[in-house]
Amino acid sequence: MKVSCYIQDKLNQSIVNFNKNHFPMKRMNLVTRGFTMLIVVSLTIACMNDNMEQSFETQLDRQDEISQSSFDLFEDEVGQYLRMNPSMQNQLIAKIRQATVKYHDQEVAIADGYELHPCVQHPTLGGMGHHAVNMEIIMAGFDPFEPSVLVYEPMQNGKLKLVALEYIIPSTPLFGDEVDELDPPMLGNIPFDNHRRGQMVNAMDENGNPIEIFQPDRGGPPMPHYQLHVWLWKHNPAGMYIPFNPTVNCDYAQ
Repeated sequence: MKVSCYIQDKLNQSIVNFNKNHFPMKRMNLVTRGFTMLIVVSLTIACMNDNMEQSFETQLDRQDEISQSSFDLFEDEVGQYLRMNPSMQNQLIAKIRQATVKYHDQEVAIADGYELHPCVQHPTLGGMGHHAVNMEIIMAGFDPFEPSVLVYEPMQNGKLKLVALEYIIPSTPLFGDEVDELDPPMLGNIPFDNHRRGQMVNAMDENGNPIEIFQPDRGGPPMPHYQLHVWLWKHNPAGMYIPFNPTVNCDYAQ
């Protein structure tokens, strides 16, 4: 590990511990989370390129392993699709399903550091569901087998069902007409959505002090970032990598 990355990891861990002790997720409002994320971004940028390059190399290595191995694709609608279309990309998705099947049990997700947020729904495009976010994974760098976010759909019986994953990679911001010279990260052969363009907006922290937070033009967490949704546990008629699913809503969110 490079020295800059080592220092960044230590600083990031300090922030995680501080937030857990002083700002439990249940009480954190949007401004506090935004302020925390902005600090995280400032600590992450110096090491981001190195982490992303290492992650992509690891991802490609694991893809080679996947192509030589056999594994259970699970017998649901998405699993059947993957089995019938065994491309390298779909083999990668199937392997990610294997790595995340344990998170159908929410207690396992909580134990691994994921914290649940309110249900998200668009008035015309459909829903996403509840996002369970793991800030430590976001700060650690991209690994396709350790998703930043687990997405749960609220069901009529009051339970939550794992339906999708989301990956979030912090990046540098873009303002106004500034030219974007970076290529987006990839999950296999699928590029991430770019949420780096936005503006700084005035806000208040928990103590009522004025601060500025980054507001992406395309939505998402209040920091410049790339993101990608993967509907690997529920069929999305709009597409496996489209953020909103027209068959999901928040009608039964509690």
